[in-house]
Amino acid sequence: MNETKKTGIFWAVACVTAIVAAAVVWPTRDADSERGNDALIGELLCPEFKDALAASSLKIVTFNETLGEMKNFEVRKDSESGIWTIPSRGGYPADAVEQMKNAANAFVGLKILDVPTDNPEDHSGMGVVEPKLETLDVGDEGVGRLVTFKDKTQKELASIIIGKEVKDQEGQIYVRKPGQDPVYVVSLNDAPLTTKFQDWIEEDLLQLSSIDVQNIEVNDYSTNIALEGVTFVGNYKAELEKDGTDWTLASIKEYTKKNSLTDFKTVEVEPGKTLNAQKLKDLENALDDLKFVDVVRKPEGISANLKADKDFASDRESSAQLISRGFLPVPIGENGEIELLSANGELTATTKGGVQYILRFGNISGTADSSDEEDPEATVGGVNRYLMVSTVVNESMFPVPDLKPIPQTLEDLDAMDQKEAEEAIKNAPPELNTPEMNSPETPSDAEQPSNTEEQPEADAAEKSAEAEEMQEEAAAETSEAVTETSGEDASSEGEQSGDAEPTGEAGETEASGEGESTTIGEGQEPSDDTNADSEAPVADDAEAQTPAAGSTEAPATDQPIAETEEEKLERLAAIQEKITKENERKLEERKENLQEAQLQSKSLNERFADWYYVIPEETYSKLRVERDDLFQSEAAPGMPPFNPAAAPPGLQIPPGFGN
Repeated sequence: MNETKKTGIFWAVACVTAIVAAAVVWPTRDADSERGNDALIGELLCPEFKDALAASSLKIVTFNETLGEMKNFEVRKDSESGIWTIPSRGGYPADAVEQMKNAANAFVGLKILDVPTDNPEDHSGMGVVEPKLETLDVGDEGVGRLVTFKDKTQKELASIIIGKEVKDQEGQIYVRKPGQDPVYVVSLNDAPLTTKFQDWIEEDLLQLSSIDVQNIEVNDYSTNIALEGVTFVGNYKAELEKDGTDWTLASIKEYTKKNSLTDFKTVEVEPGKTLNAQKLKDLENALDDLKFVDVVRKPEGISANLKADKDFASDRESSAQLISRGFLPVPIGENGEIELLSANGELTATTKGGVQYILRFGNISGTADSSDEEDPEATVGGVNRYLMVSTVVNESMFPVPDLKPIPQTLEDLDAMDQKEAEEAIKNAPPELNTPEMNSPETPSDAEQPSNTEEQPEADAAEKSAEAEEMQEEAAAETSEAVTETSGEDASSEGEQSGDAEPTGEAGETEASGEGESTTIGEGQEPSDDTNADSEAPVADDAEAQTPAAGSTEAPATDQPIAETEEEKLERLAAIQEKITKENERKLEERKENLQEAQLQSKSLNERFADWYYVIPEETYSKLRVERDDLFQSEAAPGMPPFNPAAAPPGLQIPPGFGN
């Protein structure tokens, strides 16, 4: 082989080696780069993300430029229970169904409007620098917000770095895919992609309505840890009850000893003092709309009713956590249980349904515990306060109903009948139970009042008595007439049968007071005392009902038929069954209401049990009722401040007055 050939083979091998080396070290280009930037306009930014409901987790990573720290906010759906939680908040339950759907829909169908650059040096100016702690330092600017969606198998559906808004293009934002250089312009509503804690939770902590609150108890005290141990300073206790829409003071007590938990004395309220209606209204509204801005998980070992066993006292780490937040574990339970005293007292509120909420106020929440750099609004004025909530059932709201006694014997039945009769008379309408109706004597005409409209019942009673007396006299006279003429009836009938029509004299009529007439037969003398209401049929009835001559018995009247013993026993059994059912219904109704309250309390405690809540100091000031705030100020209560501009014309106002 000559030298020329050898040289050619050498160069050929060198070229192949160079090509292979170039292929190994040459940077790969993604599919979007191969197609060219202009060809991407109008294409989907996340073509694999087609269904918003497929998203089972959302993670948002941000960078705090001042502190040089990364912050992670994550919302995740449990694959088994289907419950949404916030892992970045200790697994607190999230109300995330709608919020997650809106956040995912922001990426589904998102199209590329422009590709302004693929130069990495432009990333900082457009705010799309990837938040990676290993590549960032304190003070680095232009770091974007990394948003990542995954499905239930943790497969990535979309991952986008969100940057700054495009100048003079409303709604358009710079975005970039992690690990790629091109920067895209999209029309994106990133409001649902929030790290604000309140946007992902049920903000209404207590979930009660102010109109349902029936009782409030204020226990104003303070506790602290000192060298000598726990110090307790008791101020006062007050119980307030709602009467309609107004509050009344049931009792107010003050601690007799500053270091005692149980020694009280009742305080007499000075005459003229009234409750501070505005303060109590603010308190009601604060309970109704109690919102929190953060949560912290409590240590293990604290039950839902905020008690702990003796072993908890030996857990120094857990005890230190409680104390630092303003809740002091003290062995004051009946069996040595550890109960919690609050740094700033307690407030209880009982609803119509019998659920009693217990609010314990702790220390001010420090910035390290409650602030949230990814959500500057998480703290209000930089001052928040820890709150612990629990519930119990107030059984005084479920008194045992008044049960009706069940008669057991016939004597019991008679006594019950007598009692019901007396109550019926007692509860009768006034017009049926007046002195005039019960009086044995009727006033004379001269004694009757001139205004007949004032005593219609008395007039009616008098007329009724007169009518009865006249009927009795007419019946007696008719009976005598029948007796005297009994022997002459046959001849009289014979004579009258031939002349059926009465003559004018024999058929003489006498007008009655009611516009009716009574015919008097021959041989009878008209009676001056004949009742105007008595007619011929009445006489026949009187004759049939009149006892024999010489009899002293009164005419028979309708009398109630007396019950037999068998009938009485049957009625007793029916009454026993009826009363038993009524009593059982009352007891069952109480039982159902009590069970409903117990279930509600249990459900609430399951939600409250594991958490310290962080509330704004403004909310705390409305919930805290100091003794001076309980009553209306004595200085002109309700009087508006003086307004110089509203002074009457001509009134001289000294300089500076009212300012």
